Amino acid sequence: MVFEVFWRVLKHRSNSVLARFHQDGAAPGGHNRASFWIECLVLAGLVGVFLWRGFIPAWKSLNTDFPDYYLAARLYRQGYPLEQIYDWTWTQRQKDHAGIPRKIVTFTLLTPFSLLPVSPFSQLPPLQAKHCWLVVNLALLALTGFLLDRMTRLGARRIAILAFLAMVPLRTNFLFGQEYVLLLFLFTFAAWSYLKDAPATSGAILAVAGALKIYPCLFLFFYARKRQWRGVIGLLAGSLALWLLSIYLFGFETIRTYFVEVLPWPLRGEGQDPYNIAWNSFTALLHRLFVSEPELNPHPLIHCPTAYALLQPICQASLIVPFLWLIGARRAELARERLVWGSYVAFLLILSTNPATYDFIALFLTAVLTLDYLATLGRRREMTLFIALYAFVCFPIYYWTPKSPAGWQTFMAFPRLWGMTALWICLLWVLSRSRTDGVVSRLKSRETAGFTLVFLALAGVGFALNLLRLRGQFNNYATRLKDGPVSLLATDPTVAGEKVLFTAMTADGYATEILEQGSLTRLAFGSDAFHPTTAPGLDVAWVELASRRSRVVRFSLDTVGPIPENVTVEAEDAEKPAVSPDGKWLAFIRQSKGQGRLWVKELRTDMPGGKLQAARQLSPPGLDVLDTAFDAADRIVLSARRGEGQPALFTATPYYGMILPEEPAPPRRFPAFSPNGKWLAFSQLEGSNWQLWIRDVTTHEEHRLTGSDCNSVAPAWYSDSKTLVYATDCARGYGLTALCRIRAVP
Repeated sequence: MVFEVFWRVLKHRSNSVLARFHQDGAAPGGHNRASFWIECLVLAGLVGVFLWRGFIPAWKSLNTDFPDYYLAARLYRQGYPLEQIYDWTWTQRQKDHAGIPRKIVTFTLLTPFSLLPVSPFSQLPPLQAKHCWLVVNLALLALTGFLLDRMTRLGARRIAILAFLAMVPLRTNFLFGQEYVLLLFLFTFAAWSYLKDAPATSGAILAVAGALKIYPCLFLFFYARKRQWRGVIGLLAGSLALWLLSIYLFGFETIRTYFVEVLPWPLRGEGQDPYNIAWNSFTALLHRLFVSEPELNPHPLIHCPTAYALLQPICQASLIVPFLWLIGARRAELARERLVWGSYVAFLLILSTNPATYDFIALFLTAVLTLDYLATLGRRREMTLFIALYAFVCFPIYYWTPKSPAGWQTFMAFPRLWGMTALWICLLWVLSRSRTDGVVSRLKSRETAGFTLVFLALAGVGFALNLLRLRGQFNNYATRLKDGPVSLLATDPTVAGEKVLFTAMTADGYATEILEQGSLTRLAFGSDAFHPTTAPGLDVAWVELASRRSRVVRFSLDTVGPIPENVTVEAEDAEKPAVSPDGKWLAFIRQSKGQGRLWVKELRTDMPGGKLQAARQLSPPGLDVLDTAFDAADRIVLSARRGEGQPALFTATPYYGMILPEEPAPPRRFPAFSPNGKWLAFSQLEGSNWQLWIRDVTTHEEHRLTGSDCNSVAPAWYSDSKTLVYATDCARGYGLTALCRIRAVP
């Protein structure tokens, strides 16, 4: 294997050559000349694999995740407000309007700041923009190699071999157009500054990395442990400056939404499908083993959330405490500080709750700094082991893992995690040997007692917080609507008799699905379909179809087969339809630079021979309309926001067009009136989550229906005016909702 060849190259060198690794030219001796050519052949082979499997396919195709960054950057450049950028369906609609040829595009979990590196190319067509980004990535990779060559004595060829030995992380970063090569460069540049005794500059560089991806901010604990207070100040001041800049660029509400509503989910490993075996973390493994979810994880080892709540913080504390104890409280000699920096990068990777394959490109920095340290000391066995583990972690081992593991098979589905764990243990061993004080004396020190208390505190507090967060998360399992095939997202339900229509995210985009007595029908309209709507007693429904522009179409509820016939266009340039209970009025939203405007159209008139009114706008400028609903008297309740404020409920009439705000209240969205007109359901923001509430229209008395640490949104009433169907992401992942029933009225 490649790592064996690489090790033999190192083994051929004498100790005197190991001490002169900064000389990268071919030595005249026989062994050294052979080593030179072996290195060149290995490097050529690895570069060839990268070009064949990574760069060339990346150049030819758009792939994910580049469109996520590109779309957000394009919307920002065009002056769109980004308050809804974390809404899955809103982002998909903007993708359709932009004509980006990808099935699914989302910005979920990304920081607003992360769109800025791609922003200079957002005026180009998507694939051309990706070409420019790939060239930038090549330049950043070369700069990273240059800095590492200046920092270590391995030599340029061997550094390049280690870079391209990270074949899967490097390939997926280029193929998906990710930003992790940029992150690798920032880690390396920060290391170079730190080792040059410029910790404040190093901290400021890591603040930029933390604005792109949050986890580099954890270097704060590195600087604090090393008592490098200038580094702490540089990181904190840089982060504060960048997030204030982000507020100025993107608006306060966008940043508030990210920090309050979005960020807590990935921090606890529930950002996107927490049961996905693609996440190489202990948090994902424990989710898969001990937490059942009807669609995403129906066959865990055992459904025991308490076991997850206990083991997850113990695993995290077992990673954090021994490592911080080993790295020491002071700066050491330069060689050990390089080793510690590289180990800290690996520490961030194994501590991460949802690391994908491209995250592990940062392990290249760890490999170079660790092997340079070991080579200088001539510790060849440890070098062999480390190269083997590094290659294993970066190898495409996912080809041999079970695709849908159940029970004990789950352990076999995380080989990269086991490889990374072995590499982490190897690093801890090297770090332990690098300290001059003895193990026994360290264990007896007062510092060890302090770290033991820290371990117990982290595990105990984590256990308590997990129990609190998981409380009530699984209560809705018994009332889930069984919708057949697994779908990551189901939302925007509407009820027509025994039928429940809703929006579902599929591998091919967003579709309208109809669930009736356990039978599921997926309607194929030929484009993304959002927000179906109907009213009691009607035999037709309306839905938004999105392409370059959105339009509202009408179709029969008695349609047979997956492709509706006799589809009628009701309104052009229209989104999120809502129909009055008597079928007389259609309300919809038209966008202007990302701002929603409420429009109404008369569908029928009560006057004999009367003429239908033309569609007209009801909402005034400055009011961004998000959701609408009709009551029994044909009045409209809408959720909207003024300027950059949070959403509130307003009332309008289709006859006169008056918009009246309600009394001041917490942020509210997704209004829905019961068929008998007595109840208004809505979602209210409480802390970081949207909870389901209902209001008695007559007495205005309100009470909450849900209270778990997750979101409950988009309610719709059944014909009995007592039962609701709604969308919830409890135990699933941010915004990845499933449909549930709930008894709202006794």
